[in-house]
Amino acid sequence: MTQKIAEMGPPFAPPQDRLEAMREAQLSQLKNPVERAGTVIKSAVGTFVMGSLTAALCLLGVLAFGGRINFWQALSVVFYYWIPITAIQKILGLAILYLKTPEDLHPILNQETTLQDNLGILMSPAAHPVLFVLLSFIGLTWFYLLWLRAKGLHLAGTRVSSSAAWGVSIMLYVLLMIVVTIWTSLFSGFIS
Repeated sequence: MTQKIAEMGPPFAPPQDRLEAMREAQLSQLKNPVERAGTVIKSAVGTFVMGSLTAALCLLGVLAFGGRINFWQALSVVFYYWIPITAIQKILGLAILYLKTPEDLHPILNQETTLQDNLGILMSPAAHPVLFVLLSFIGLTWFYLLWLRAKGLHLAGTRVSSSAAWGVSIMLYVLLMIVVTIWTSLFSGFIS
């Protein structure tokens, strides 16, 4: 991570002595068992917060389309579609770890999963980072996520038609794609 930060250049990268201090701090955190346990707790809290934010967006979307759903139903829908997608990515990603060499794995792109089931594999992230991100949103797990979210919203809510559930699901998909594309265009050095 510090290597990618150093490659970003002077406006974003800190001085070299500070980069070395960051690298040493990261290595000591990885070796400290208390820090590792804290990382697990932070990850669980972060997952709940992101799930709550996504559930709030699902709730607003369903209400905008004329359906009724409460926050806890929306939160259960979020975890209904996150758990299978995460399980698929982790299980297949673990199998891919045994098939690929460590040099073939990108330190930033393969942080969450090594599974590359999208059209992003057709493009080099260093050459065209924004196009790479846009193509990365076209894949099997993304389409499965869209279907699970639409099905969950349709079944969990009251008076939520199938078309309204699909509208909310696609709207959130496009919103995420726009946010990630803007973030990538601003900080393209991280994925190159």
